[in-house]
Amino acid sequence: MGAVFAVILLAGLGAFIWRSEPLPPTQEELAADFAKGTQFERGNGGVTLDYAQALAFYRKAAEGGYPAAENALGLMTAAGHGVVRDEKAANDWFRRAAEHGFAEAQVTLAGNLLTGTGTADGKPDKIEALKWLLIGAEGMPDPLSKQVAVTTRDKLAQELGAEGQAEAAKRADQWRKEHAQ
Repeated sequence: MGAVFAVILLAGLGAFIWRSEPLPPTQEELAADFAKGTQFERGNGGVTLDYAQALAFYRKAAEGGYPAAENALGLMTAAGHGVVRDEKAANDWFRRAAEHGFAEAQVTLAGNLLTGTGTADGKPDKIEALKWLLIGAEGMPDPLSKQVAVTTRDKLAQELGAEGQAEAAKRADQWRKEHAQ
């Protein structure tokens, strides 16, 4: 009887394993794909510069929700490296990375919103731009980029006045609540 139970248990377990979806990649695997993409994009680490390979590794990591890879795809698409230059597609990648909390993408998206390249109608959206600067400016990775982002944020806030500032702050607070961990 014990042998029969063991066979049934193993058969059931086998069916479960066989039917289960593959596990999603880990953060470490996504980071490794991003790093490999960076090597190919820059042609360092013993590899030859190859934008197609860089895009493939970045896309793999981005599809797993890795914000740095989403941002890298935005930068490559905006520059036309390995793909046809496409501001809308680039902005979509920046928005994904921004929504995932990546400060560089948040600031880039803000800049695109200020110029109108980040809006559907091509017109600047200063309140939405200020929202993203309020969220991302302080998180910029290097002092110069941070200084530029903070200065842009502060000048834009002055330009918008109290009503525009309040609306942007309300949107930023709402975003933070939705993305609190």
